[in-house]
Amino acid sequence: MSIIDYLAADQIMVGVAGSSKKQVIEQLADRAAKLTGLCQRSLFEIVMRRERLGSTAIGGGIAIPHAVHHDLSRTIGIIAVLTSPVDFDAQDCKPVDIVCLVIGPQGADSDHLKCVSSVARSLREAAICDQLRAAATAEELLACLGNASDVAA
Repeated sequence: MSIIDYLAADQIMVGVAGSSKKQVIEQLADRAAKLTGLCQRSLFEIVMRRERLGSTAIGGGIAIPHAVHHDLSRTIGIIAVLTSPVDFDAQDCKPVDIVCLVIGPQGADSDHLKCVSSVARSLREAAICDQLRAAATAEELLACLGNASDVAA
């Protein structure tokens, strides 16, 4: 599985402005709510609950906040490139400017974890991340991710 398998153009956000981890997650939860029909507040709270267990920043300016939701029927991913990096409590102390939210159904943990793993694998190359940061549109970002999945394969 590739990150591309979990994303469509409406699941990509370019130029997201937020001054904190909480604000960024709130915007991603809002998009997830619009795409799934689930309650934004519920989505936001489950992601923040997971984030309080430990930061989902993986280093290099990347974070993969993730959670499971009992009313979700399939795994959904939303990727955002921020206009300015925000503190995500990363172990490398670098602020985050690429965030990929992954929310999966409660009963299908392996699919949810495969998606998180796919995102981490796709974003491990600094050159790919630089391309994502330079993307001006959702379509450009999707094309970069397609290249990342080719490299990761």
